[in-house]
Amino acid sequence: MGKSKKIILVGILLLLVIGAVGYLFNYNQEGFTGSRIKNPDFYLLDIERMNGTDLHTMELHEDDVLQIHMKTEKGSMYMEMKAPDGTAIYQGNGKEITEFTIKIPENGVYTIVAEANHAKGLIRIQRKEKME
Repeated sequence: MGKSKKIILVGILLLLVIGAVGYLFNYNQEGFTGSRIKNPDFYLLDIERMNGTDLHTMELHEDDVLQIHMKTEKGSMYMEMKAPDGTAIYQGNGKEITEFTIKIPENGVYTIVAEANHAKGLIRIQRKEKME
């Protein structure tokens, strides 16, 4: 093989390596595409594509009931709801159980942590109206 062919081959390989590194770097960047709503009684992540973590807090009262819908369509998702003392009252991935309710054990500020890795899916948490 001639010297000029080796230089061209090395140049092409170098461009391929640079392109692959750039793609992988971009692919793993944190980001969110979709709809996000956060308010005192409602939290929604309608995810078209998400890499990273999203947080939301809700001030809740003992015996409040939250209706939760979580569904992972693509990639991986993980959600955790933490009580005011930091203990987890729910942890899940939206694959086995997708719709359920949680009864709040005590007054305080609860933290919702949503993590996603190349994910598409939905997380919806809504405080249910109390029947009196």
